Amino acid sequence: MSSGSSRQTGVTAGPAHRRHRWLGRLLLGLLLGLGAWLLYLLPYQDLPGWVEALGRGTAALGWYGPLLFALASAGLTGVGVPRLLMTGVAAALFGVVTGLLASLSGTLLGAWLTFLLARWSGHEAGLDRWPGLRRFSGLLASQGIVPVLLIRQLPLSSFFINLLLGLTAVRTRDFLIGSLIGFLPEAVPVALIGAGLVQSDRALMLQYLLLGLVLLLAAGLLLRWLHRHGGRMLPEGEEGGGE
Repeated sequence: MSSGSSRQTGVTAGPAHRRHRWLGRLLLGLLLGLGAWLLYLLPYQDLPGWVEALGRGTAALGWYGPLLFALASAGLTGVGVPRLLMTGVAAALFGVVTGLLASLSGTLLGAWLTFLLARWSGHEAGLDRWPGLRRFSGLLASQGIVPVLLIRQLPLSSFFINLLLGLTAVRTRDFLIGSLIGFLPEAVPVALIGAGLVQSDRALMLQYLLLGLVLLLAAGLLLRWLHRHGGRMLPEGEEGGGE
């Protein structure tokens, strides 16, 4: 009887849900296209000059500069612009600490918005269409921040990871905490390198760059270890897909 009532509800709400899903998918497609267009427009040949001009503009804004940069990072990373590019630019503009805080807060906000849009546009439909995703979704929902942190280390665009997580039942709190922790291993060394590239003192520049490269190497080894042993952090019953 419950299945019959659920079918009746599906018939009644079917057209509205289909419009809802198609609208969400259209928005996600437009965001992805916008991100690709913005990547194409980036001034790769004169990136140092572009960063210098941006620095002069943000310097006049005082503390509003990092805030506006965080909002810009949210919009840009939310449509697929690489978050590490924004981290390096932020550190070059505002220094390691302020730049890291501005870029991380903006990146996390952008990831959360994409996550919410993916969930709004077809969470249940995605689980119904890909049965394997439902088991994966249950695993994420039951294990908290650890699976989110591990997924963040995959060599995939943050945009697609946000979409994937948005289609699962992972809790928003776990998504935010796991994403923030997962961003740090790469964001910290990239911030040091970005800040070092604009130092006028050659010795200080070398210190920043060496420290950033050492931490980047350490982060690479950590990520390699997580890829090999991350599954052991999960319960054996979940990992093995017990009955």
